[in-house]
Amino acid sequence: MSVQEAVDRAEVDRKTAAREVERSRKAYEQGAYSELQVLRNEDALEKAEFALSRAKEDLLMEPEQIRFDVESKKLARDRQQLLVGDLARQVGQLSLKVPVAGQIGQLLIAERASVARDTPLLTVVDLSRLELEIKVPESFARDLAPGMPAQISGAGRQWPGELSAVSPEVVAGQVSARVRFSGAPPEGLRQNQRLSARVLLDERRDVLTVQRGPFLDSGAGRVAYVIRGDIAERTPIEVGATSLNRVEILSGLVAGDRIVISGTDDFKSATQVVLH
Repeated sequence: MSVQEAVDRAEVDRKTAAREVERSRKAYEQGAYSELQVLRNEDALEKAEFALSRAKEDLLMEPEQIRFDVESKKLARDRQQLLVGDLARQVGQLSLKVPVAGQIGQLLIAERASVARDTPLLTVVDLSRLELEIKVPESFARDLAPGMPAQISGAGRQWPGELSAVSPEVVAGQVSARVRFSGAPPEGLRQNQRLSARVLLDERRDVLTVQRGPFLDSGAGRVAYVIRGDIAERTPIEVGATSLNRVEILSGLVAGDRIVISGTDDFKSATQVVLH
């Protein structure tokens, strides 16, 4: 039953009670009703008026009640949407996503295994960003700088590259550096694959060079023993730029000379040494 119907019924009940009070009073005046019956009818009229008043108040409050019910249903809907969103988030967490496009390197967990939170599951290798890690002697580290050209070689092939980073830390007399490919990385490479890299510190053309060896430290870079037959003669020299395996000779030697590149401390600075 609607609130308006309740008001209409209460109005009818009040009118009925009012007529009954009026009829009972007339009957009381004529002696047909007792005073008690009149009082009972008056009480019934008072109850009917009270019920009518309550019904009218409910009618006035009906819009507010409807608004409250609408707000309550909206809140219930929003709560359900939050529950659905949280369930969708939990389902989404079951999908593995990586920030790079690459290939799976290793599976660290068996399929369908139960794992703890933050446990590594697999490794993904981004082949488009592969770099080489090289170790450079401390003596050459001061000459390194990002952007220097490099040459990468392996499996009988060569690729151009450049120095991308140099570590500021020296470990065991060596400095770590990274070399990246100048263009797109060649196909077929693998993570942790061993390649060779050569960083171009300086380029000099038409210079005389010899293989680098302990003789450079034995003679402080100023003396070399030139081999002539069975005799090694002590010869003053002047060296220029040095690399990992070559030494530039500025003076003291000519093209075709053969020298002792091993340590010469045992020669005890002799002018000539007989070779056996």
